[in-house]
Amino acid sequence: MNYSNIPIPNKAGLSFSIGPLRLIRIPELIATGLLLISASVSPLMFTATAAGYGTMHFYAAYALLPASIMILFLLILAKINHWGGLYRGIALAALAGPLATIGLEIVRIIGFRIFHAMPGSMPMLMGVLITNRFMLGPDLWSNLVGWGDHIIGNGISFALVYILIFGRPRWWMGVVYAWIIATLFMLGPVMNMMGGIGYFGLAMGPKFPITVYLAHTVFGLVLGLIVSRFGSLAEPIWRRHLKIIRP
Repeated sequence: MNYSNIPIPNKAGLSFSIGPLRLIRIPELIATGLLLISASVSPLMFTATAAGYGTMHFYAAYALLPASIMILFLLILAKINHWGGLYRGIALAALAGPLATIGLEIVRIIGFRIFHAMPGSMPMLMGVLITNRFMLGPDLWSNLVGWGDHIIGNGISFALVYILIFGRPRWWMGVVYAWIIATLFMLGPVMNMMGGIGYFGLAMGPKFPITVYLAHTVFGLVLGLIVSRFGSLAEPIWRRHLKIIRP
């Protein structure tokens, strides 16, 4: 094996070769990895809390806040270093994620309020958990925090992961991505926190999974259409940072 750190022409940055594979643009790749880690905090802290590992109140202060600062720092770093794809990717996620989540919430609220397809409001639950008001119940501040974390935190996080990993795929890939999120959600520990409704929420009947999949379909459609239309500089992470050295 040949290990080397050499500059690549055309502003490709440092590279690292392992046999026939070459990782290029190493500083940008490290920044991308840090972005993916930071983006995972908002979605995972709800799951970790539901599984009994810590509290959202703790995670919000000691994980979500540092992760948000890191994303902002990496946005500035990408701008300074002219990492156009990374900079535009973060900016695009900040637009597409909240818009897609608002579309999801419109469907979820209809299912919750009209068809009684869900046991409660997930953003309100997230709010009381983050503000440590689970035993006291929601108030204006907890609702603002919960909705903010769901629409802005979760929305940007899922959009950022989508853009960084897949780049600018066809619009329908956003729907597939959203269905994967929905399936993992309904197979995860959050189901116990939502009244012990079981996997896929089947204790409430088929209306729960129908609502969840419809809501996430809207999320995926909005995300996929926006990224496919405006993600001109977005590339999949393996295409941007992996080259095969041909003999």
